[in-house]
Amino acid sequence: MNERFHIIITGESGHSSSFQFSKKKLFLTIIASFSSFLVISALVFFTSGSYFSNQQLCEQLDTLQAQVDEHERTKASYHTEVERLEKLNQQHLAALQQDYDFKLNTLKAQFDVDNTTLQMENVELMNTAIKDLNARSELIESVMDNIGVKIIKSGQDTSANSGGPFIPVQTAPYDELMKKVDNYLRTIKGMPLGKPVDGLITSRFGNRTDPLNKQKGFHEGVDIRGKHGSDIRATATGKVIKAFENAGYGNYVEIDHGNGYRTVYAHMKNYLVNKGEHVKQGQVIGQVGSTGRSTGPHLHYEIRLNKKPVSPVKFMKISNLRRSLKAVPKKLYVQN
Repeated sequence: MNERFHIIITGESGHSSSFQFSKKKLFLTIIASFSSFLVISALVFFTSGSYFSNQQLCEQLDTLQAQVDEHERTKASYHTEVERLEKLNQQHLAALQQDYDFKLNTLKAQFDVDNTTLQMENVELMNTAIKDLNARSELIESVMDNIGVKIIKSGQDTSANSGGPFIPVQTAPYDELMKKVDNYLRTIKGMPLGKPVDGLITSRFGNRTDPLNKQKGFHEGVDIRGKHGSDIRATATGKVIKAFENAGYGNYVEIDHGNGYRTVYAHMKNYLVNKGEHVKQGQVIGQVGSTGRSTGPHLHYEIRLNKKPVSPVKFMKISNLRRSLKAVPKKLYVQN
């Protein structure tokens, strides 16, 4: 290990230099140099790796920044488009509102015209109805006066044992007439009006000579000649209280019409209703015949008021009264 190496270096001038190295020192120098080379190489390698990594990161950052910038531009573009659409929407809404206001004002104007027209028509209908009610009221009063029936006036029943200040009620003429006519109609509703069968009166109400025994007697109804088998109709709505074969009257039907009125139908060929049955005005209740104490086909017809016989003649003359009393509307509504 103490061996030495001699290195002689000779120049062009002939001058030479000599260096001596021990073997050990040279070996250590070589190892140190190689180690330094390895360290420097490692440093260079890692430094180069970091550099390239930094380059890649920078490129990635540049790419991301470019994407961010693109997103910002897109975002700005979206904001601009949204603002444009909002502006268009506001303009559209304004146009719609203007169109709506115009149509609404047009409809209001048309409604006012139609409402005015309707009110004028209702006023005309009201006036016509009042005239019609007056005519009907006068017709009913005239008919009842001819019959001799007293009509109870509306409001005639004043309550006893009452008092307090008097306050007049402001009632329209139409309402007063409606109440008046309604009262009249209630009065005549159960009255037997018209003829139960077509034909001539062969025996009138009152004193007469009996056609069978030729003796003086009182005839409580009228005899109406009719064709055998022709229909006999109820002269008012009511309830059948008797329907049977009577010895003197033959086939006999008695109907209670309410308000004290009853009618009797006798000498029928047959009767088509039963006791307890409700019949309507104009309903066929039997057919003309000659049963019982009779000289030929006819109908014995009576009207009784509060169980007393009255002359049916005046009642039979009013055959068309119900047809002339058409329905009248209860109220005419005027739209405000």
